[in-house]
Amino acid sequence: MDIIQTTDEKELLRRLQEGNEFAFKALYEIYAPRLTMKLLQLLRSEELAEDILQDLFIKIWEVRHSINPELSFGALVFKMAANLSKNVYRRSVYDQLMRKQINADGSHNPIEESLNQSEAKELLYAALNKLTPRQREVYTMHKIDGLSYQEISSRLNISASAINHHIQEANKQLRNILRSNYIYLFAVLVPVFFEK
Repeated sequence: MDIIQTTDEKELLRRLQEGNEFAFKALYEIYAPRLTMKLLQLLRSEELAEDILQDLFIKIWEVRHSINPELSFGALVFKMAANLSKNVYRRSVYDQLMRKQINADGSHNPIEESLNQSEAKELLYAALNKLTPRQREVYTMHKIDGLSYQEISSRLNISASAINHHIQEANKQLRNILRSNYIYLFAVLVPVFFEK
């Protein structure tokens, strides 16, 4: 096991480029607290802030080979956080406009909406069943049950980077499976899962 004993950011970034999980974890631990505070300021939602932070570091891991150690990593992650927050805001505004449009048309039908939600849930669960058992378990615990990485780690006895990997892979597969139904699912399922 290669334990990092340096806090030099350039060295951490070089090791990250090589796929070193300890460097990834060290960078996460350095930046996550400040990023969380910034995301909470922007989004005013702990759940959204946590999701965006996770998505941001998944993206960092995916593009680790192209990160330039000579440039400011802090500037990069804060820019990414701002962009991801803007995307969430745009999506939220779009959803609100779509709901208003549906209601303005007078075509709001609670029975039809309930059926659509049932269909969407079935589609989601069918997609979840196509994941590996571990991916499905980790994804469900985090995204649906709302457990933190730490809670999942203690329950399943796996590392945060393993959790990250399972969620990243599950997200990729779900995106591919649900791509054709994405707008439909997003419009129908987001309200369902946030009603809890």
